[in-house]
Amino acid sequence: MLGKTVMDKEDDEHAIYNMAGSGFESTVRLAKSSPEMWSSIFVENKKNIIESLDEYISNINNFKKLIELSDQKTLNDEMRRINGIKKILKGIN
Repeated sequence: MLGKTVMDKEDDEHAIYNMAGSGFESTVRLAKSSPEMWSSIFVENKKNIIESLDEYISNINNFKKLIELSDQKTLNDEMRRINGIKKILKGIN
């Protein structure tokens, strides 16, 4: 959906390419995969996916609200907390 959002927001393919950093490609790798395969996976796992999407949407809405309120302190606190995932992922490697 991140790839869809970018494509809906920007028509110029060169602008998309230029604004996307090196990590963007791995972030949207599902968009390069077989739609038939992934739609089947989504349907098979719909309960868990819907629960995760609901949580994600809630997080995005909260993040949007903090930006609307210009609440830099809470934004910083949230970003620091989220940065903790680096430790978790580093420990997996």
